[in-house]
Amino acid sequence: MMKQMLAAAALVAVVPFAASAETTTPVTVDITYDHALLASDLGAQAVLSDIRDQARSACTTSGAKFGRSPSVDRDCANDVMAQAAVKILKEREEMGLKTAPAFARVATVETASYEQR
Repeated sequence: MMKQMLAAAALVAVVPFAASAETTTPVTVDITYDHALLASDLGAQAVLSDIRDQARSACTTSGAKFGRSPSVDRDCANDVMAQAAVKILKEREEMGLKTAPAFARVATVETASYEQR
């Protein structure tokens, strides 16, 4: 019997906070994940790791100017991570799906951290 995997996407729009002298650029990220993995702590850890990677990738500048290496905007990546975790948790609650405690904890911590920024 083949197990059917349900993949979903959370569209996250982030405007990173920056000093007034800097220019901010809105970031829209299409985060993909597997709903089935969020039922277990082990799967939730894998999804969280993947979301972190996707957030870092979305918030990385090429660094092409003057031979610089690519640079990750950590505030942007943290904002994407927080918003994605909250949105995913909310969607799962609305769908009536159980979410692994490991993911719920991270979503709660990320929410509190995001609200303080």
